[in-house]
Amino acid sequence: VCGKIGAGKSTLSQQLAAQPRHVLISEDAWLAALYPDQIHSVDDYLQRAAALRGALTQHVCAILQAGVSVVLDVPFNTPAARAWGRELFESV
Repeated sequence: VCGKIGAGKSTLSQQLAAQPRHVLISEDAWLAALYPDQIHSVDDYLQRAAALRGALTQHVCAILQAGVSVVLDVPFNTPAARAWGRELFESV
């Protein structure tokens, strides 16, 4: 899901993930849980988001291989981010 801040991406992601055999992975929720009070700048965010994507890659692929759809509530606002998302499902 891609769009501007406040456009309703998270709401749509939650609605999509409410379907049977769907799981929601929210970058905001994971970053808040893993790095509480550690993101104070764009550089902080970029560093931690990259680490999170690295950790999630195999996990997301395993979920997809199990036949469960994954709704990623992450910003796909750059070509690199969109390439990562495409890489996930194409590898499965």
